[in-house]
Amino acid sequence: MSGEPVGSRTLSKFIDGKWSPATIRNVMADLEDGGYLTQPHTSAGRVPSEKGYRFYVDNLPDSVRLNRSSERLIMRMLEDSDTPEELMSRVSHLLSTISKNVGIVIAPPLAATELKHIEFLDLGDGKILVIFVAKSGMLQRKLIRVSEEYPQEELDRAGRFLVEKFAGKTLTEIRNELLRMMEAERSLYGRILDLWRTWNEALNAETQPDSVYVQGAANILGQPAFVDVDRMKDLFHMFEEKGRLVKILNECIGSTPLDGVKITIGSELGVPSMRDFTVITSAYASRNNTVGSLGIIGPTRMEYERGISLVMYLSRVVGERINA
Repeated sequence: MSGEPVGSRTLSKFIDGKWSPATIRNVMADLEDGGYLTQPHTSAGRVPSEKGYRFYVDNLPDSVRLNRSSERLIMRMLEDSDTPEELMSRVSHLLSTISKNVGIVIAPPLAATELKHIEFLDLGDGKILVIFVAKSGMLQRKLIRVSEEYPQEELDRAGRFLVEKFAGKTLTEIRNELLRMMEAERSLYGRILDLWRTWNEALNAETQPDSVYVQGAANILGQPAFVDVDRMKDLFHMFEEKGRLVKILNECIGSTPLDGVKITIGSELGVPSMRDFTVITSAYASRNNTVGSLGIIGPTRMEYERGISLVMYLSRVVGERINA
């Protein structure tokens, strides 16, 4: 577990001399020829290559269960998480704490969520605070800027109108319906649509910080394989730029079924600064079938069975609780 290359004599002692160092060297040479092991430098021992890790992962048993103590910790930590936001924050913490890697939870995309309530609050100087509550209970606040003046009374009417008319519909459905209504009567619905469009454009301009939960980035600092300062800076910048994390996790998940786990190793990620990392991801669905994701990021030498069982278990728990 040191992360250092292992030599034949060390391995021989580890298995109580059942194989001699000479036999182990021959086996290592064969595995190296096949691309499953690599030698970092001359006279060093061997470490698994990316191909070696992929072979190992692909041959793990299908049914990997999380240990009971971790299950009890998860249930205890989540028992009084009353809101989706608190649930996701605690899950990212659990992913990080139990795996000792970086834990990430991404909320379902807001555009596909169903409206429960919306308010517009005038803050003055052309600034309006939009408070959106999804049917799932997810809360989102966004500050927008407008060029026209909107009295608070008009903003209150707009909020009431949207809730009465469109509760239970997705943001995309609401926008399309407003466009059709505006074609019939611009004077009645035009300003509401302008307000809605400004908010939607602000949402689409960037990934919302409150929809991505990241815990445990400091765990990477304790990994023996990562001592390159420049690489560490790149990684921490990526953790701060949450839009990049969303893109990476979404690409990792791809077409994986909701109850499945995807393991993406090294160069498969397509990110040079992550060539020595593995991402284990899974998706979960809210009651209206909008999909979020969660996972862990750690070194390629991580404990795969533990990570896979953890991600699989928590994706199921999040799906159940967010739909309760």
